[in-house]
Amino acid sequence: MTRVLIIDDQRIAREYMESVVKNGEDYELVGSLSQADLAATVCRRSAVDLVLMDVCTYGTKDGIDAAAELRGMFPKLKIIVVTSMVEQSFISRAKKAGVDSFWYKDVSPEDLITVMDTTAQGGHMWPDETPSVKLGVTTSDDFTETEIKVLRLVCEGLEYSEIAERLNYTKDNVKYHIRNILQKTGYANKTQLAIAVTGKRFIIPKLFNELDGSDENPIVL
Repeated sequence: MTRVLIIDDQRIAREYMESVVKNGEDYELVGSLSQADLAATVCRRSAVDLVLMDVCTYGTKDGIDAAAELRGMFPKLKIIVVTSMVEQSFISRAKKAGVDSFWYKDVSPEDLITVMDTTAQGGHMWPDETPSVKLGVTTSDDFTETEIKVLRLVCEGLEYSEIAERLNYTKDNVKYHIRNILQKTGYANKTQLAIAVTGKRFIIPKLFNELDGSDENPIVL
């Protein structure tokens, strides 16, 4: 029997994953949390075999950072990162963290139980790429790597000179890239651009969520 720990800050998503685990013949639910911070504590005191880890959770660290911590502490633990966000950096960050599989809640072609079965048996399942997002008159896969770097800092509210300093570019070079992005998307200015990009969750400026007590049932063990 594979013992499963779930971490997700959204009650509906958490309850869905709980039902998948409970209805699976080979799985047993160990716990269900809304905070990634608590995952290591549960794994230390319980025999957890598989973790379903959402990226954006309550607490002081996001799910990918928590997964990296778990990987260092429990090398044999199976970890699946799950998310509904299409943030451009998630896949590469998850691979660096050493997780076993990655599942998009809304767009992955495989259902969750398939990903769980494959991962529990020692396999790995990864999307080929971050899902494309419609941005103005173009899509997110039309951006170059440099444009994404610049765009991320625009979404963080940095000015031209601050972006230039952060990336070791000239201010004119930064303006050039932003002008190209605006031309591609059709947005009038970088404020409209930042609002659209963050609204579509292609770039999430701050990955950490403060625990605010809004979840009525943050921990179920």
